[in-house]
Amino acid sequence: MKTSCKSVSRLPAPLCGEAGNAMIYVLIAIVLFAALSLIVARQGDNSEGGALDSERSEIAATQIIQTSMQLKQGVDQMLYSGTEPDDLDFITPDDVAFDTAPNVNKVFHPAGGGLVLQPIPAQAMAQVSADPPARWYIGRFFNVDWTNTVDEEVIMVAHQISLPVCRSINQKLLGNPAPLSTTENPRNLLIDGSIHGGTNPASWTVLACPACEDKLAACIEGPSEVPGENIRSFYSIIVSR
Repeated sequence: MKTSCKSVSRLPAPLCGEAGNAMIYVLIAIVLFAALSLIVARQGDNSEGGALDSERSEIAATQIIQTSMQLKQGVDQMLYSGTEPDDLDFITPDDVAFDTAPNVNKVFHPAGGGLVLQPIPAQAMAQVSADPPARWYIGRFFNVDWTNTVDEEVIMVAHQISLPVCRSINQKLLGNPAPLSTTENPRNLLIDGSIHGGTNPASWTVLACPACEDKLAACIEGPSEVPGENIRSFYSIIVSR
């Protein structure tokens, strides 16, 4: 039996059709509202993810800076206790000669400085090249042009870190997040040539990084041997001479 509009509604016949149309509009509105809610939810997730990434970069930057400060404090204490800068030994516990005496001048030995080197946070590293790989490098590498003497400085380097972490470091240290630009591969300025396949200048000159002058710690950015890829490295001059 065919059901008429009149049999299911007390509305006048013309209004019965209008009620059906209204129901369609309600359904469309529900679908659009659900779609809008999904979009808003996704945007919320993205902003939360962005905030989380920013927070992680901030934390990693703080850890890197604190590690360099702790090393500097430990080395300063060793120098105050009578160790000469040229006698500082940065041999690490994974070296077979780590326990070979004398140990008093070894920065990371319990009988010396007793310092513990914290690893670079994994989320901070952005390795472009394996020559040398992303990690800490510490030593008397070469003279920095704007320091007081021609003696080699003791430099600590977090090599190959990410751009967000680099920016966070410079914001904290310099009040400006932009990486300091250099025309050199950072390894050539910050790491001894015996550790990589590049060529180190006789000294770190102002010409290689004009913005670095008089800055004892910062993050720099320069070209790598990989075409189109830049490398960013944090440096801290632990002993300036």
